[in-house]
Amino acid sequence: MGALRAVLAIAGKDILTWVRTPSAIAVSLLPPVAFLLIIFIVAGATGRNPVAVVAEDNGPQAQRLVSILNESDAFRVQPATPGEAAQLLDTLQVAAVITIPASFDDDYRMHRPDPVRIRINNLNLDFTNDLRRSLPTAITRFYAGEPDNPIMVGVAESDLRPHDVDLVQFELVPILVLLLTLMGVVNGGLATAREFEDLTIKALLLAPIGRGALIAGKILGCWVTTMLVAALVLILSAVSGILRPAGWYWLPALAVIGLIALAAAGVGAALGGTLRRFAPVSAAGINLSIYLFFLSGGISVAAFLPGWIQTIAHFTPTFYGVDALEAAIFYQSTDNLGRDVAVLVLTAAGGLVLGIMSLRRRLVAS
Repeated sequence: MGALRAVLAIAGKDILTWVRTPSAIAVSLLPPVAFLLIIFIVAGATGRNPVAVVAEDNGPQAQRLVSILNESDAFRVQPATPGEAAQLLDTLQVAAVITIPASFDDDYRMHRPDPVRIRINNLNLDFTNDLRRSLPTAITRFYAGEPDNPIMVGVAESDLRPHDVDLVQFELVPILVLLLTLMGVVNGGLATAREFEDLTIKALLLAPIGRGALIAGKILGCWVTTMLVAALVLILSAVSGILRPAGWYWLPALAVIGLIALAAAGVGAALGGTLRRFAPVSAAGINLSIYLFFLSGGISVAAFLPGWIQTIAHFTPTFYGVDALEAAIFYQSTDNLGRDVAVLVLTAAGGLVLGIMSLRRRLVAS
């Protein structure tokens, strides 16, 4: 009973210290917040391309095409006159100008060639190719409902997933895993390093508690802190509807989050016991967490990255954490859940062993 009280007391002390230390909070939270802002900016810049539409024909067919362009997921349409459109393009306010000619309806009725012109600011190949693909897609949709459709080839789409996931939503899962990793590795490392840097480790060693209780308290404090922050993020995400597992899929999501936090806490304790200084622990922990973030699909789907990066990613535990959370939160699926959880259980066990051995060795040396 005395050992349990000692474990809880050490864990409680570390949690209160973290709450009262703005620098520790900043080190843990600023990188995920920064990546979240970057994702919002990138999604806004790449989701729908801004275009000016010059409709020189007011006929019903021309207006129907304008309506299709407005409804397209590829364009953010701004109606304009020819002069306004040229100015918008020259001042980089739009990526392209789409012009529907004055003879559009007449040419359509007479079955004459009816070109819709597009002038593109081909500043870079990414959005240039998006525009080159998107306008023909809109025109194909325009003709699709016509009985005399000249386009005889259609597309039969079959989706693998039950629904689409917004880019920002999709990227929130790797950012959540980054938060868990940073909270565990950096916060756990700082909590341990603080004892050595402030020389309070000597007082703890002189206290009538076992070294096992001391180690367990450090790891437990880090894990609880990480889970409290994760709980706050999950509650806010569920209330806003951004990340909300349905039904019993909350259970695998919470289990995966707990395992990631536990593994990170063990690694953090090992890092703090090895380096024993604030600055090296912060630098090493942040760099390690960010590398894991990118390898687990932080900026792209890992399966679509070059082969050699995919190979490295499959040896990255956070890759399996992201995969399991995406399946539970977005797709209500248990595909690969057994594999993912098994890898995370082994990682958590390895992280705990690493943390315990490192701290025990350092405590003996002290």
